[in-house]
Amino acid sequence: MTQLRSLLERIEAGSGPTLGFGSAQSARLPGMALIARCSGDVEAALAASAEAADACVIFAPGLSPDQLPEMGDRIWGAGGAPLQPDVVKAWREAGADFTVSPFASAQVDAIDLADPQMTHGARIPDDVDGHMWRILAGTPLDFLVLDRSAMTGPWTLPDLGQVADAARRAEKFLIVRVGPRPSANELLGLRQAGAVAIVAEANDHGAEGLAAIKADLMAMPRAQPASRRGARTGLESATT
Repeated sequence: MTQLRSLLERIEAGSGPTLGFGSAQSARLPGMALIARCSGDVEAALAASAEAADACVIFAPGLSPDQLPEMGDRIWGAGGAPLQPDVVKAWREAGADFTVSPFASAQVDAIDLADPQMTHGARIPDDVDGHMWRILAGTPLDFLVLDRSAMTGPWTLPDLGQVADAARRAEKFLIVRVGPRPSANELLGLRQAGAVAIVAEANDHGAEGLAAIKADLMAMPRAQPASRRGARTGLESATT
């Protein structure tokens, strides 16, 4: 089992000790995992996320695996990398634990179904309909990313309803990419809606911003059965 999947499973279950990520050690799990998105100035983003992030996703299309800075014992993955056998192999050999790939043209042979050595996810397409949800749910992906990074205002109940609807339809771990820093109450709402992790832009939030988000995630109570994947969340979906 990969490190990211192990972390997500522990968070979903709401029990068990956390793993060690870089210099961040804890006696308990966060309410959701904090994944730092490292784009633009990757080295600055990695430095900003070193203390708080549970994992990092490197989103630098022009960067090859051999150009990465030293990652140490951090959990990290490749973002935007095509899900193709040779590409996945190159990132795996470089130490990547997971990929977040475009869904279109993703190849089955890029995923080792018999002996999974990496965790794989994809961004949920815009304006996804019922047919596409059935396709996504039937794929051998481990997680899906709901991108809400364009939001500039506070989270509303319809917004949370969309998260709950995605968690119910996906039948996989749901990760939400956020824009501005969510409040502690909004983070709890996301967790109750079914999210197991959030993605935040490291260079936008900086070390202090990521640390503040992580503090809110650590202060959350343990996950309850109603907030776990595949269970009813109590939130009305945006489609009902």
